[in-house]
Amino acid sequence: MSDSTNQPKATPLRPEMLFIGVFAVLCLAVLWFFSSQQQQQLRGSATGFDGLQVWLSSEGHDANSFAGGWTIDADTIGLLVMPLYDTDLGEDRVAPQTKEELIFQQDEYDLDRFGIGRRADLVQTMAVLPKWRTGLRLTGLGHPALLVDRTAAQNTLQDVAGVSVGKLRHIPRPFNDFAYTAIDGTRLTARLYVAQVFDGNGCAPIIGDVGEMVLGWCTSGGGADVLVLSDPDLLSNHGLRLGDNALIAADLLPSLAQDGKILIDYSRSVWITEDSQVVARDRTWADLKRFFEFPFSVLWLGGAILMLIVLWRAGLRYGPIGMPQSKLGASKLQAIAARARLMRLTGQDGALLSDYVTARITAVSSAIFGAAYPGAAAKEAAYLKYIARSDPAQAEHLSNLLAEIRSLPPQISSTQAITYVNAFERTLEQLAHDT
Repeated sequence: MSDSTNQPKATPLRPEMLFIGVFAVLCLAVLWFFSSQQQQQLRGSATGFDGLQVWLSSEGHDANSFAGGWTIDADTIGLLVMPLYDTDLGEDRVAPQTKEELIFQQDEYDLDRFGIGRRADLVQTMAVLPKWRTGLRLTGLGHPALLVDRTAAQNTLQDVAGVSVGKLRHIPRPFNDFAYTAIDGTRLTARLYVAQVFDGNGCAPIIGDVGEMVLGWCTSGGGADVLVLSDPDLLSNHGLRLGDNALIAADLLPSLAQDGKILIDYSRSVWITEDSQVVARDRTWADLKRFFEFPFSVLWLGGAILMLIVLWRAGLRYGPIGMPQSKLGASKLQAIAARARLMRLTGQDGALLSDYVTARITAVSSAIFGAAYPGAAAKEAAYLKYIARSDPAQAEHLSNLLAEIRSLPPQISSTQAITYVNAFERTLEQLAHDT
């Protein structure tokens, strides 16, 4: 057992471990950045629509959520559900400075009129008007005080469906029921908390009626037909649990989409394209060059750094490629045979003992450092330096023991030789366990 009084010093941090640590921290930072984005929290909150996508998929319908990043062919989309989390489509959002401002914030992120109109021109679009402030997402509590300003929501309605569509208002009752007739003739009830309705002048009602319309076909400012849903609680994560809202969603949305997929679009830019917008181009070297630009350049740089670390560490441990060398002295059986030989011989025990400790410590050093240090003297010096980092006292003891053994006269008694061998082996065994 090792001496408990000897407290080894901490091994200094190696350069490759520092590089690996920095790389791991960067990876964790990237994962945290993407997983903690506000939109991810918004989509899974009470005012989000991820529950709608899960519910429709569980019913066997083709439904997906989309946050942008790649183009989608307009012909593959049957219905685009577009939640509007912006009550002022003409101005940039002002970031809140206090917790109170954050709770009563009306805009989650910025959208623009052109993007909404462009989507309506390309595909069948359902524009979902804003109803709740950020406080509902943060607290999970629905209260009339957290409703968006009616005038602000009115402006968004007019940006989507024109000025002639009429007024937007809230019905001052806790719960409001609206009739809906399913495709098979079943009568269902849409239930909304403090329902947000609009007049719907010139719109064809689907849920509600002119004067108190919840969902209807209207004409956008650009002349395209657009579905306007005044109350997001009909389809939101919170609202799907009220009344027959989930059944209405599973009946209405697939019938509108027909053979196309239902896409819940959270993106801030228009990623939908038509076939006429796709231009076929010949392949050039620029196509290959893209894979060496950002963000791919970061991956190439990380791979190069990793390769340099591997080559550097391998070169340090194994050294340059050379001819195969004999591994005499590295075998435990050979060490035992050398020790037995010392016990049998009675002549030059001092000289044999010096050769033995040299071969033994060279074998131990080779097992640790490989062929990085040529020559017995270099291997011994490297091993002593290695031991001195973790246990200076034991390193000094081993160095003194080696010097004492090598200073012995050529002829010593077998008993004295075995005593030195035992002390030497005991020291190596102790160092092997301690390090």
